[in-house]
Amino acid sequence: MKPRAAAPGTERDIDAWSNRNFALSSVWSVRALAVAKTQTEKLTTLAVLVAEDEPTVRALAESIIADLGCSTFSAANAREALAVLENGTPITLLFTDINMPDGPDGLDGLELGRRAVEICPDLRVIYTTGGGLTDGMTALFVEGGTFLPKPFTREQLIAAIRGDSETASPAREPGGDTPIAPSPANRTL
Repeated sequence: MKPRAAAPGTERDIDAWSNRNFALSSVWSVRALAVAKTQTEKLTTLAVLVAEDEPTVRALAESIIADLGCSTFSAANAREALAVLENGTPITLLFTDINMPDGPDGLDGLELGRRAVEICPDLRVIYTTGGGLTDGMTALFVEGGTFLPKPFTREQLIAAIRGDSETASPAREPGGDTPIAPSPANRTL
């Protein structure tokens, strides 16, 4: 025989209704917390501006950076990058090639870094180039700027974006600027 349901308005019915509403309010609270947490996480993600004149390298870098959950913005030269920054886009990190041919009045990545930090003082800058780092070039970096030489692997770019300069720097042949050949698993850009 089935237990009889409580008559509407009885103490047992009120207790069942209260428990159900408590459970529903608990579910709502957990969902509200999850939404708030998601919104907070989205607010703290990096917005990365990739300034690279080589379209293939730019697209690959943007793809890797986007896979980290970062917002990405693209610029084929320094002037495009400055336009993004001057537009008020909340960029937190600039990843720029140093050598970007851009005509007679064009800017290189070093000058872009300096101007970008004037626009956004808390901006982090990561410089890259395939031409090698010359003596004194780091003196031209903005304060806190880091260098990631080309070719670099996906893992090295991720480490640089995360701020791990030890992991970001590729292994070098003793006494030279030539990167040690990466393993086949580590595709280079």
